[in-house]
Amino acid sequence: MRLRSTKAVRCVSAVLSGVTLLCVVGCTPPIADEATIAKMQASEEATIRQLDADWGKTGAAKNIDGWVSFYADGAAVLPPNEPISTDKAAIRRSVAGLLTLPGISLTWQATKVEVAKSGELAYLYGTYAMTMSDDKGQPVNDKGKILEIWKKQSDGKWKCVVDMWNSDLPVPAPPAK
Repeated sequence: MRLRSTKAVRCVSAVLSGVTLLCVVGCTPPIADEATIAKMQASEEATIRQLDADWGKTGAAKNIDGWVSFYADGAAVLPPNEPISTDKAAIRRSVAGLLTLPGISLTWQATKVEVAKSGELAYLYGTYAMTMSDDKGQPVNDKGKILEIWKKQSDGKWKCVVDMWNSDLPVPAPPAK
């Protein structure tokens, strides 16, 4: 009886060792080499640059809903001279306020895009140029910088989760009394 029990223990032990080895080898995600990571980052960077360019075209077309569609649920938008918007309704109001300004013309350009090695987050910064009309119909020009943080969603699509822009121009002097 003792012989059988020893064989059974060895058999169970061998099976458990095999299962453990399979779990360790089969359940551990493969570690990508630097070249593979760099290739993935370059591909994702190109994707985000294209998305941002498409977003700019949507803005130039004054398409409010199209603009808002680039944001993830729960995104934070930090426009100049306004509170932070953190839900789609508030974001839509902010974007609508911008895109319905008289004589508005807006363009932006990404300067740098960097994708995390994990491939799940990225940031982009760049510049913008904007023209609008003042209350007398005269053009007012502005230029500034942008900062966007992008996150890959569960469906594999990239969405902006933080968007901020502000002017490079000095704050105007207060009106004389």
